[in-house]
Amino acid sequence: MDENKFVGKIVRFNKDRGFGFVKADDEDIFFFADSVLNRDDYFIQTNLDVEFEVAPGFKGPQAINITIFEENEDEESTL
Repeated sequence: MDENKFVGKIVRFNKDRGFGFVKADDEDIFFFADSVLNRDDYFIQTNLDVEFEVAPGFKGPQAINITIFEENEDEESTL
């Protein structure tokens, strides 16, 4: 993994307002929905594992270039 990228989990997301928070290292980091690279607003939900970068935002750190990890294909094939 790239040293500038972090792994975390979406802990909150407000679809109507288009923002949420990811948790990494016990810190909640703000993100805008348009920062999710493989996004579909209806797919963004809590408890999804993500990889992201951090940049300065208006009120502190902000998650950018967020990628939602895909489900493991082996799990799907056993269903």
